[in-house]
Amino acid sequence: MNRIDRLVAGIAPDPGPGASPLALELMEEIAAQPVPPRPASSWRRRFVAPALALMTVVVAVGLVQTPAAAALDIDQVGDHYVITVNDLFADPRVYESELRARGLRITLKLAPTSPSMARSILVINDSDRLRAGHQVPGEGPVTTIEAPGPCERFAGCPTGLKVPINYDKSAEIILGRRAQPGEKYTLPPGIAMPGEPLHCVDYVNKSVAEVTAMLRARDVEPEFISYGDRGAKPEAPAGWYVHDGVMSADGRALLLIGPQPSQATQKATCS
Repeated sequence: MNRIDRLVAGIAPDPGPGASPLALELMEEIAAQPVPPRPASSWRRRFVAPALALMTVVVAVGLVQTPAAAALDIDQVGDHYVITVNDLFADPRVYESELRARGLRITLKLAPTSPSMARSILVINDSDRLRAGHQVPGEGPVTTIEAPGPCERFAGCPTGLKVPINYDKSAEIILGRRAQPGEKYTLPPGIAMPGEPLHCVDYVNKSVAEVTAMLRARDVEPEFISYGDRGAKPEAPAGWYVHDGVMSADGRALLLIGPQPSQATQKATCS
């Protein structure tokens, strides 16, 4: 995991129930693994918990289908820009060009992910100072705009971003988009997050055999990694314990396992 990921993991707030504590730690491992064909029958820090678990904020971004429109919708409202995303599949250079035209040093990156994390966004304020090892505010000045009414997403349902017009620092924004067939997730949700296969299931410290059966019953094929491993494995001792897990691609999961139970037990929370 690179320096920026470790720094972000240290400042990120707990996004709520279901997020995998090890998703950031395992992102690079996941990205390095090939994705075997899905059967015809069909992952020591906290993410988006402080990945999954992920960073200063995890939010939904409005997706507006507008023929021949700009990739971003950038409106000036008072002393702020209000930004929404029109095209989650646009070339990131197009986003950057449109933002630079407003004098904003904001970088947007696309991150393939699962349906439960699609149209999500991770905001890293003052990313240059963060990379240099300095502390930065946990929230703002780049913030999100929450949609009115009830929201069932664990991280909220914002409709866009709010950026001060005179914002002269750097910021990084990671946009979660639906992974295409065969594409690995670079924004991996915990397997117990809402919308994922083991949501509301107490799987931590169950055996490899038990969790494997649970996943396969849900058309998900697991791979395994333990502390010190340099790569994921397709098989693991059936009696070892599952400590954590993330989805690594459609129909694929990466499980962190060990010969002893995890000391950090976690009960499933349903929402």
